[in-house]
Amino acid sequence: MFCFAMTRRFHILFLLALALALYVGTAAAPALIDDADGGHAIAAREMLERRDFAVMHINGIRWLEKAPFHYWLVAASYALLGESTFATRLPLALGVVGLVLMVYFFGRHFWGERAGFYAGLAIGTGIGTWIYTRAMIPEAMYALQFTAAFYLFLRAWQGTLSPRAGYWGCAAVIGLAMLTRALIGVIFPLGVITLFVLATRGQSDGQPRWRELPVWSSALVFLLVAAPWHILVGLRAPGFFSFYFINEHFLRAIGARYPADYGSVPLLLWWAEHLVWLFPWSFFLPFALRELPKPRKWKSLDHAAQARLLTFLWAGLILLFFSVSKRMEYYSFGAWPALALLAGLALARMEEERDVWLPRVTAALAVLGVVTAAGFGTLVWLSRNVPAGGDIARLLEVRPVANTTAFDSFSFLTVQAFAALRGPALGAAAGFFFALVISWIVRRRGRALAANIVMALGMGMFIFAANAGFAAFEPHMSSRPLAEKLLPLLQPDDQLVIYGEFYGGPTLSFYTHRKTWLYNGRYNGLEFGSYYADAPKIFLTDQDFPAFWRGPRRVFLFAPQNLRREVLLRLPPDASYLVAEIGGRALYVNRPLTPDQPSLAQLAAVRN
Repeated sequence: MFCFAMTRRFHILFLLALALALYVGTAAAPALIDDADGGHAIAAREMLERRDFAVMHINGIRWLEKAPFHYWLVAASYALLGESTFATRLPLALGVVGLVLMVYFFGRHFWGERAGFYAGLAIGTGIGTWIYTRAMIPEAMYALQFTAAFYLFLRAWQGTLSPRAGYWGCAAVIGLAMLTRALIGVIFPLGVITLFVLATRGQSDGQPRWRELPVWSSALVFLLVAAPWHILVGLRAPGFFSFYFINEHFLRAIGARYPADYGSVPLLLWWAEHLVWLFPWSFFLPFALRELPKPRKWKSLDHAAQARLLTFLWAGLILLFFSVSKRMEYYSFGAWPALALLAGLALARMEEERDVWLPRVTAALAVLGVVTAAGFGTLVWLSRNVPAGGDIARLLEVRPVANTTAFDSFSFLTVQAFAALRGPALGAAAGFFFALVISWIVRRRGRALAANIVMALGMGMFIFAANAGFAAFEPHMSSRPLAEKLLPLLQPDDQLVIYGEFYGGPTLSFYTHRKTWLYNGRYNGLEFGSYYADAPKIFLTDQDFPAFWRGPRRVFLFAPQNLRREVLLRLPPDASYLVAEIGGRALYVNRPLTPDQPSLAQLAAVRN
């Protein structure tokens, strides 16, 4: 039992199968989320509809905040597979598969088969990798590009790959990273490479390698990849360069961006959360510090030590940068492959050297697994008398939050809410127990490789359980349930209105395939583009809305959960009708859907 061979073919096939199962296998459900996820999906849809792959649009409005590469891939996915949740997530899921394999190849080439395999397991089954591929954000893609760029650079630097293939390939990948994550995609790779060259004094194998760097030809390759899109958008959208580079990057970094529609995670919390993002592999990271080469030897490092130094610089630069600037949790994603590589290397070294700390760390993880599994089981037991059906929103304690962490929505959980999460909670308990306790038992029997495979499989069980729990949260986090209620009612002449900014309900637009009017919503993401002369006139004010609502056409008004009170203050009770209410969101219409449907005024009279 649990006998696995340490072969390259097995490792590649196992990592490939695991990554495909965890990321492609969970891409179809749950629904896209309101906020950036749904909004970004619409940007890709409109790119395809307009056949405009330069200037992006959301709801017909120019949208210039983001680099285009991820949106190109999603638009291509829509062209091949049609518009769906699965097609939206597929490019990112495949990006994670590529990231897992690239991390493996990096670790294997420089440090050996075992270190590479463990690093691939760490990045593939880390909790953070899964959480931040649930939304349509490009973090995993540029993390893959960073890993590939550093791999190509190091191979060329060490003379194991031709300079043209290595350095020019690195430059091309950095160009793609700029098209994926804008300035972040170029500043960090160039910064890490520059620090590495300075730290080693430009030396490798006793030779002054810095003189061989094809700086100008590599810069040309980079520009050939990255420049055309920027030039084209700059010509077609006046003001693009100042908005995109100054407002969206420099001012965002110092917390002065307009609009101020984002927060910043407290520094100590941000650092502590890295234990979660690569859990449980992050518990081996402290032992990776032993692998940092001593500064006095940096000039004469062997190839493996050079790779270790570059990996430390890679992680360190990104973590340091976001320690002094504004930060969201996932901003450090570009460093996670480096952390996974260091964790994999540390674990491999501890096994090879029979480190006395290894059984202690794994025993501590086993205790944590027992406690966590018991905690989930207790919550399920305490909720045993609560009916499990219906809308989970009725079991949550929703309150205003800063919305800066991945756990904000989960802070709304009550003991009663676990009635709707019994299956996922028990699955998560089983996953943690398998990953941490069973793997510890297997390791005690002397099967180190099998123990780490068991740990990865247990984390895979947890990820599937978490995805099921995420699906239970769908009514709270997505407007798709309301869209499904609305679709049978919609007629071609009906008009759809979102109260507040578009990001308050973009999945309603996505799943109904309708553009929307915005009532009191000319702020945040679409504000800049709304001032172009050709922007559609879709913004309603308090002065416009009464005539619009009482006009000749049927109008559906969507009210986000946090704005329902404002909506009810503005709707005429005698001419407004509730269509549906799910997850705290509500949908109203200005005509009765049936002859006997009561108005809001009549409903209020009955309640009183």
